[in-house]
Amino acid sequence: MALHAQLDELIHRVLPVVQHFHSTGMFAPHAATINAAGELAGHALTTDGSTQLSVQQTIEHFETKFAEQAESREIEATGIFYHSSGIDTSATRVSLPPAGTTDECKTIVALLEHSSGDSVYLLVPYNGEGQAIEYSVGKLVAKPVKIFLSKQPSANKPWWKLW
Repeated sequence: MALHAQLDELIHRVLPVVQHFHSTGMFAPHAATINAAGELAGHALTTDGSTQLSVQQTIEHFETKFAEQAESREIEATGIFYHSSGIDTSATRVSLPPAGTTDECKTIVALLEHSSGDSVYLLVPYNGEGQAIEYSVGKLVAKPVKIFLSKQPSANKPWWKLW
């Protein structure tokens, strides 16, 4: 599957950071964007210590924030990285939910989107702990668009144009 060069850059620059944090026992989600000038920016979600956010809430926060930035054309590419137990096929559709505990973590998932229309999951399964973690080769799987919605053709607009 061919991937936009900016998504490839997100993978190569952010995934090693996620893996480094993972090797030290840290499983918090990571996020990054690339703006129109091609600059990569990391994003963190911090709280005042009195609020505890779930991984799912953190992912939703980033998706909402990035969708607003995409709508105003501030960003061109996004990546949200988190740990999952893997593919869940128990529901009516396949999903990649965040792991509920560190013991359930078996796969790094990246939600990758680009303004060109590319929208994929990157799945990187792993085994082991600490410095002995072994990562498998990542796999790209098409995913529904969530951030660059304004770039998608509307079902209500005709594909033809009157001249």
